[in-house]
Amino acid sequence: MAKIKFVALGGLDERGKNLYLIEINNNIFVFDVGLKFPEREMLGIDVIIPDFSYLKENRHRIKGIFISKPSDDNFGALPYLLRDLTKDGKYKIDIYSSELTKFMIEQKLKYFRFINSSNIKLNIVKTNDRIYFDDINVFIDTFNTTSSIPGSLGFAIHSRNKPLRENEKNYADETIFYLADYIFDGKENNDFTMNLNRIAKIRSVNKTNQILLLISEAITAARKDFTAPHHKIQSLIEPIIKEAPGRIILACYDQDLFRINEIFQAMYETGSERKVAIHGRTLSEILHAIANNSDSKSQEKLNIKGFNFTFNPGEKSKSKIKIISLQEAAKSKDNVIIVTGSGERLFAKMTKIATNNDDELTLTADDTVILATPPIPGNELAHAATLDELARTDVKVISISEKQALDLHASYEDIKLLTNMLEPKYFVPIKGLYKHFNAARNAAIEAGVLHNNALIQDNGEILNFNNGALSDASYNTNLRQKTNPNLITTGDVYVDGIGVGDIGAIVIEERRKLMSDGVLITGLTIDRKTKEIVSLVDAQMRGVVYLTNNDTMLKNIQNIIIKIVEKAQQSNSFNTLEIKNRIKLELQDFLKKETGKVPMILPVINEI
Repeated sequence: MAKIKFVALGGLDERGKNLYLIEINNNIFVFDVGLKFPEREMLGIDVIIPDFSYLKENRHRIKGIFISKPSDDNFGALPYLLRDLTKDGKYKIDIYSSELTKFMIEQKLKYFRFINSSNIKLNIVKTNDRIYFDDINVFIDTFNTTSSIPGSLGFAIHSRNKPLRENEKNYADETIFYLADYIFDGKENNDFTMNLNRIAKIRSVNKTNQILLLISEAITAARKDFTAPHHKIQSLIEPIIKEAPGRIILACYDQDLFRINEIFQAMYETGSERKVAIHGRTLSEILHAIANNSDSKSQEKLNIKGFNFTFNPGEKSKSKIKIISLQEAAKSKDNVIIVTGSGERLFAKMTKIATNNDDELTLTADDTVILATPPIPGNELAHAATLDELARTDVKVISISEKQALDLHASYEDIKLLTNMLEPKYFVPIKGLYKHFNAARNAAIEAGVLHNNALIQDNGEILNFNNGALSDASYNTNLRQKTNPNLITTGDVYVDGIGVGDIGAIVIEERRKLMSDGVLITGLTIDRKTKEIVSLVDAQMRGVVYLTNNDTMLKNIQNIIIKIVEKAQQSNSFNTLEIKNRIKLELQDFLKKETGKVPMILPVINEI
């Protein structure tokens, strides 16, 4: 039987940055390449991505990258990984995803010109597809899952211990199921529907009649019951669409197409004649591509079912919602405007709108504003700040909380039901914190997984499976007693507007100091030969105190610097670097006593 490894390079004990590897006989299959957004105190950092060192060192062993859905935490770091894997042009990378995910990957790659796109192949896979890797006796089945984005995929990875003959291609020796996002929703909803019949059929492929491993999301496992039907907002917004006197402005994450579709459905069910305008590039691009599917001349098309809308204002179909431009929407008082953005950027955009700083949308007294998506973990402060700014306006504000509408992730009973269906030998939770993993683990054990076979990992910890069993005798289900020596280097790589990976803890600490305590810049000129000061000692402060009206403090700072230089002149060695360090230390001590702050000190010494 195959030698199988499972390891996470990100996504465990954190929210976001999901990156998981399944290795079969030394061949690497990559599942999702996500990012996460920084905390507010991580100044100047745009996003955080996984450490790709292991994949860069072993890129010759990568058979493919599989993306379950195009959300930031699942595919946001893909461009950075592709840059590292293809920059020398030696290796070609295959990416497998749904049609919508492929479209969004292409849109994202347009903004990353540093990627060698000629070495990247984007493959569309559908819900009933099977991908063969005959040279290594592996095949992968795909199936739809219900999540916030249509066409989200789960994967079943099969391996055999002998070549795949044509009449034996429905048999496998080991099978691993990977589901990064799912819920059980009994209502048919087109491309949002989880294909349970397909999963059951795939389940029967395994020769031993037991699934080796189920890898399941766990981010909301602590929620009891099922997620459905508590994830829907349609019934909440239908009365608003009927009764609102003016425009309705709805704020949603641009990747939450389930919510967007619910808005369209609510308008259709209420018979609303309101038109819709989109304030968000990503959503606008997606909807145009869906609408263009029937246009043979269009290069960007998406065959996504369930969206009833048109960009053609002359179309007379009553079943389709009319989408117009923001400029057209400004001429009417009863349109629906959907404002979108990713993560905290959505709330930043809504704050600009609330404070009249948005170039395209200005609030009026008759508007009704709905924050239609509850804040995701890490965005609570931004959400609260946005509500506060909206409260200062004259508009009616409605915020839909998580208690009213759950996000589309598996709850306790969803995980339990899936585990019951698949009956895996081993269970590993992914995506979330340890408290979520413990809840998911309990659900799996209730569903029949043996206590010691419900495994909780750390990033970088390798699980080895040989002959259908976990081979690591060192693995211990007590997280504080692990002695597993099989570790891969993992960590956070910070990305800012300048570059990738060149921002460390010291830089972040310096930025934090600048924000909280300010900066003092001093300057003086010294004669290179005599070492005498030949200029006035200059001092400029920002964020500490206002020196213009504080002559005493300015003179004290100048005197401290002069004394340091004079002392250096009397010594045998005159070292400007040592003088700068001494200026930093003494001025920090002085300013801490005088102001209570410890600003960043930047001494400048010119020699002439």
